[in-house]
Formats: sequence, C-alpha cells, structure tokens
Amino acid sequence: MDGLASLSELYEATRDIGLSDDLDGLIDSILERAQELIGFEHCALMLRDPETDELAVVRVRGYGPRREDVLDLRLRSGEGISGRCARDRQAIRVGDVREDPTYVVGLDSARSNLAVPLVLGRDVVGVINVESDRLDAFTRTHEELLTVLGAQAALAISAARDRDRLHDRIRQLDALYRISRVSNLRSDLEGTLRAILEIACELSPDSDCHMAFLLVDPDTGDLRVRAARGYGPGLEDLRIPLGEGVTGRCAATGRALIVGDVSRETSYITGVPGGRSEIAVPLVVDGEVTGVLDAESRQPQAFGPESERTLTVIAQQAAAVIQTVQLHEETRRLAVTDPLTGLHNRRFFLDRLIEHLQRAERYGEKLALLLLDFDYLKEVNDFHGHQVGDRALRAVGRLLESCLRESDEVARIGGDEFAAVLLQADGALIDTVHDRMRAAIAGLELNDDDGQPLQISLSGGVAFFPDDADGSDLLLQRADEALYRAKRRGRNQIAIYDPTRAIPPAGDGGRAARLRAE
Repeated sequence: MDGLASLSELYEATRDIGLSDDLDGLIDSILERAQELIGFEHCALMLRDPETDELAVVRVRGYGPRREDVLDLRLRSGEGISGRCARDRQAIRVGDVREDPTYVVGLDSARSNLAVPLVLGRDVVGVINVESDRLDAFTRTHEELLTVLGAQAALAISAARDRDRLHDRIRQLDALYRISRVSNLRSDLEGTLRAILEIACELSPDSDCHMAFLLVDPDTGDLRVRAARGYGPGLEDLRIPLGEGVTGRCAATGRALIVGDVSRETSYITGVPGGRSEIAVPLVVDGEVTGVLDAESRQPQAFGPESERTLTVIAQQAAAVIQTVQLHEETRRLAVTDPLTGLHNRRFFLDRLIEHLQRAERYGEKLALLLLDFDYLKEVNDFHGHQVGDRALRAVGRLLESCLRESDEVARIGGDEFAAVLLQADGALIDTVHDRMRAAIAGLELNDDDGQPLQISLSGGVAFFPDDADGSDLLLQRADEALYRAKRRGRNQIAIYDPTRAIPPAGDGGRAARLRAE
C-alpha cells in the first residue's frame, strides 16, 4: 500500500467518526473503519474502566463460536497483549502469539495479534485488538494506520461519554424531581414504592428491568419485599434475614454491593430465573438502614460504579419520600385507631358501618351488627386497678379479632364497649362466633397483679340488616336493645334483636343515641 493510498484510506476511515449520537453506534463505526483499513478477520474493541483500571470487551467482529467468551473478557492492567498495550500506552504487534507467553486466548487458531491503544491526552480510553490465524498478518503500516484511527476514536469516544454523562445527569435530576413529587401524588406506601420503581427503571442500564424495594420489618428485623417490577408472582412472600444474600448483606453493612456473577455467590437468593448480576443499595434515614433498593439482570457484569452512583442517588431520595409516606400512614392510622387495644376507634367504625350498609343494599346482602360489653369492667378497675383493667381490655380486643373473619370489622367504641360488623351473616354465623368467643374466653390466661386469674365475660346484642333495620341509626338502636336484654337476662350471653321482646332504652336516650351524637 503506497503512502498516498494509505492517506486516502485513512481520511475516508476517520472523517465520519464522532458523528454518531450514541456510544454504541460510534463503536460500531470505529470497527467498520478499522476493518476497511486493516482487512482483519477478528477484532475486539475494549474500553478502560477508570474506576478499576480494567479493560472490558464491548464489541467484537468475527471469533465464531468464541464470540460470547470474548465478550465476557476483562483484563487487568498489564494482563495479556492488550493489557500491556494499555499500561504502556504503546501499540504492540506480535507475529506469532504462540511465542508470547502473555497472550490471552481469544481465538483458538490465532497466530498474529495487533493491539493499539486509544489515547487521549494522558488517559487511555481503550484498546483496539485485531487477530489473525495467519503468521505476521499485520505490518508496521497497519500499526500506524490503526494508531491514527485510535487517536481519532479516543477523542470521539471521550466526547460521546461526556454527552452520555450529561444526558444521564439530566435524566437523574428529572427522576429525582419526579420522585420528590410522588409523596404528594400517592397516599399509600405500596403505590408510592411502585411509582418510584417505574422512575428508577427508566435509568436502568438493562432494558429488561428487574427491581424491588425491600423494607426492614420493625417486628422481625427481616427484609420484606414491599414492591417489585419485572418479577413473577410470589416475591411478596419473601423474607430475607439481615446478613443473608446480597440484599441482606447490604442491609447489615449499610453499604452498596455489586455482584457481577451471582453464580459464584454461595448465598445468592434467587429472584430472577437465569439471573447473573445484582446490585443492592441501602435506604438510609437518620443513619439507620430502613431497607434496600435491589436490581438484577440476566446479563453478567450488568452493573458498575455508574449504576451504583445512580441508584444511590435514587435510594437517598426514595428513603426520604418513603419516610414521609410512612409518617402520613402512621398519622392516619392513629387517627382511626384506639390507642389501648389497637382496634379501630368509634368514628372510623361508624363511617365503615355506613359503607358496609350501602354495599349490602346494592348487592342485596345481609349483615349483622354486634354490640358487646365487657361485663363488670368497673369492678375490675375498682378492685384490681386500671392497669389490670387495661390489660383485660387489650386481651378482649385480641380475642375478638381472633374470633371474627378477616372480612369482618371490629372496633372499640367506648370504655367497655366493642362493636363488630359481620358481612353476609345470619343466625347460624352468630352462634358460631359466640361459640368461638366462649372457647377463647375459657382459654384466656389473664391474671391480676398478684397472679390470681381474672374471670371475665362479655354480653352482646345483635341486629340484622335489612330484616331489623334499613339504616345505621336504627340498626345501632336495635342492636343496643338486644344487648340490654342480654344484660337483663344475667350477662355473659348474646341476644338477637326480637321486636316482640323489645326493651326501651335507658332514660338517657340509650347508648345508640349517645354513640351517634359523639
């Protein structure tokens, strides 16, 4: 190849480099131009990771069945011909690789190798490595041409990376702004977490995004999946003790953790079938780890330092938003909860009673309203003290929850008064509930401060919708009348409203009237 022809080809090969808007397109363009200049059979372009000083193969041409193995190749500084090329910032041309003990096998039949550094100023951006199964396939002219091409490629790759970093930063700032607004748009924790994951996945390097929020369970200390994207069903049942798996170790240490190949992890907890790499970033509030933002990929080495920086920024913002939503949820919970028993309070129960009545009327269903009194609570307080009385009330609250179905509503509506709405209920269900309550009370181990067992009992009254009343006020009144009759008959029993045995409420207007007025 004469000098004029070489210059012409070099000009044609380099003039369009750098015009591509994306790094992947630019790298493809560099390999195409290199092939035009050299006419190689096999080529790999490696980029240097400035954080680890390693070379990672990002594109290949040729290599046949060895293609995937070459794509997984990572070389330390000074390792192999390409590692030496990057370390010494000089091209290396080897006529017969079988005589070079440092050669790292890329092509089984390789005989000659040419590695040229992509240098920009004092930095090595990467290496172009070409191979041939012919001896002495590459000449000094090839080396010079590829060196000039490499200098132009280094400049273009560096500029593309700067553009990508700028675009990524803009996307990050936009994501942070959108995450900060999530707590204003969503009122529930799960919905908030799902909305944040949608935003976070937009910044993921993996288009097949698998990401999850795991929060520390305050009762057990384990990590519990509270929201996930890209996973199949069943993940919500997963519990991970601190220190176990990638996420457990992240939560235990409070540090981000990247695993390039989970198949080498003995403690890897399977999340994504065929998963190869994982990154976990802690959620920290006031110095305390409250959870983990975890991402997985089916590609090995999918996450690097840039992924860690991006997810760390998202995790910091998400942790603050999550704390805000949790505080709002706790405030709402306290507003509708009886502080002593943890049951719903009177105001919430009366609102829910109206909602249940409206639904029952719409679908033509029955429901029962059960009012209950703790028999002789005043005597317990007088003889044993209010602390013992409070323990007894808490025990009764737990007992009622255990005796009713999950679909039923139960609340403490006064000092010694409880109420429950039983959906799709009839007399047979009331008998079943009463039998459960009697058995639960009989098995209740409740002692006073001296260790003596307390004998407690409940009286109850039941009214049915729509048989006994068609509205909440009248239903409360009828259930209260039935409760009054149960007390008159000796307590420790449940009475069902009977219009033929109706008893007028007390002279103060009755408990039902007082409940409605409060």
